[in-house]
Amino acid sequence: MAEANQQGSIHIGEGVSVTGSLVVPDIISISGRVEGSVTARQVIVEATGNVQGKVQAELVDVKGTISEYLAASKSLIIRSTGDVKGTVHYSEIEIEKGGQLQGDLYLNT
Repeated sequence: MAEANQQGSIHIGEGVSVTGSLVVPDIISISGRVEGSVTARQVIVEATGNVQGKVQAELVDVKGTISEYLAASKSLIIRSTGDVKGTVHYSEIEIEKGGQLQGDLYLNT
């Protein structure tokens, strides 16, 4: 998780629900719910986190849920508790045992 005082970063806490577009220069850590679009250098979806919409980042680490669209320009990691559904664009992908991935996959070239 991002440090609390790290400049250009944000944490959406458990129980918090956000609707709309989030543009974060560095790291966004999501333990709550986001409906809309998320753009950042790094997106971390914690085990209690849920994103319904569009996620775009260099690095994406999923322990929770992402539904609809995901684009990871460098690396996508789906942890054992992670669940990704929808259209996925990636350059590198790692799925831990137990991680779920369902949808259309596209390798960035």
